Order: sequence, then structure tokens, then C-alpha cells
Amino acid sequence: MRLVPKEWEVTGTYSGKPKVGLIHLNVSNRDEVFEVFEKTRPDAAILTAAFTNVDLCETEKERADAVNVNGPLNVCDASVRYGSKMVYISTDYVFDGENGPYREGDTPNPLGYYAWTKLEGERIAAFTPDHLIARTTGVYSGDPDSMNFVMQVIKKLKAGETMRVPNDQYGSPTLAENLAEGIIALIKMGKTGIYNIAGSDFMDRYSFALLIADIFDLDKRLITPIDTPSLGQKAKRPLKAGLVVEKIEKETGVRMLGAREGLNLVKERLYGR
Repeated sequence: MRLVPKEWEVTGTYSGKPKVGLIHLNVSNRDEVFEVFEKTRPDAAILTAAFTNVDLCETEKERADAVNVNGPLNVCDASVRYGSKMVYISTDYVFDGENGPYREGDTPNPLGYYAWTKLEGERIAAFTPDHLIARTTGVYSGDPDSMNFVMQVIKKLKAGETMRVPNDQYGSPTLAENLAEGIIALIKMGKTGIYNIAGSDFMDRYSFALLIADIFDLDKRLITPIDTPSLGQKAKRPLKAGLVVEKIEKETGVRMLGAREGLNLVKERLYGR
């Protein structure tokens, strides 16, 4: 919320456990979506809701469809009716990971069901006249209640627990505030279409975990590299994914941060140094 212009009024939503100051919204419930739009009349609707458990999407396809396909359809339809800009948050998982990092114009080729539903969400959003598709990846923050990768590493290493982290999955770790900064800039400029909004570094997950340990003064010896096949995951992952961010930097002037710079900001906000 720190990045939102003072003249903007923001309505946040939640699903699951109630959160103070937010209103409940189940995006798969069409009536509820339209009720929220009728109440708030947003100039822009940013759809962050998604069923993101990649492996569970393979076995709980109805749930994945409800949230990741029907959800965007409901929000897009409401956006059209109420004249709202539709901002859809997507992922580098729409690609197969053979030739990353990817540019906006590269051809998607999803490997698993989660990835397929996210690409369907993109296609639905693209039918909305005023739409913005923001592809991102590896989003992290310093929210202590979050289960993002950075917080997982910090919590586990502080507890003295070991971690096995794949060294063959590449991406672009993205600071949440930097992602928000990019989205806000694009909305203010009236941009439409697809934009990559991600960190500027391209690195494997194991190297990122070591960097987290280094910056937060944690024991790197607790982190063990492993290849993806050894994890026995149900869903295929795009191994060499990640996103090229030249377009957003050139058109908006927003600088996408590298992993070390982003993690240092997280450290400052967590510990004041």
C-alpha cells in the first residue's frame, strides 16, 4: 500500500480467513464478484487470486478451473460491465522452460495443468477491451505471515532445519513491492497488453537460497542442492523460465531490482537495518 498514489482509493479483498479492513471475495462465485463490483465501482481491478499449488492442480483440476479459469472470466465480465481496467497477474509458467528467460512476444507452451489454467486466464483477459496482463515469477516479500520462498528459507534456517533446493530451476526472483510499482506505473500510463514485471536477475533456485542465507546471516550448510527429477513432484516445471524486463523499464522508467537489492530491502523492513 506504500506505493499507491494518495489520490487513489483502494479496496482489498480476501478469501479464506477474515482479514481486517478487507472484504470477502470468492472469484469463482459469479454473483459475489458482481456484488463487489457494484459496491466498489473500481476504475481498475487487479486480479491476484489464484490456485497456485502446482502439484495439487494436477489432481484437483475442478478447483483449479474454478479459481484460475472461471475466476478470471467472472472478473473480466464484471470489468466490462462496470467499465473497469482489467489487470490479470500471470506467470512465466505459461512457457515450457526450454529457452528462458522469455520476452512478451514469445510463444507460450504450458507443461502442467496449473500453467494451462493461467494461460487460459490470459486468453480470457485478452478479450476485455481495456486489459493488462502482468507476467511475473518468484514473488517474495518480508511479510512474516507469508509462505513465499524467501520467508520459507529464513524460517527453516533459523530453526536449524535442512532444505533441499533445486539447482536446475531458473527464474527471476521478484520483490512484491517492485511488482506493485510496475503495475501502478502501467495503470497510470493507460498501458494495455502483456508486460513482464519481474526481477532483473536470472538465477537458479539454489543460488537464490544461498543468497538469502548470506544476506540474512544464516547457515548455508543447511541448504543442499538437488535436481528437479529427484524431488518426485507431480507436475512438470519449466526449468529454464524467467522473464526479460526490457519493455517495462523502457516504457515506464521503473527499474526492476536484482535479487540482492530486493533482499536487502526485505532485511531493512524486517530488522530495520
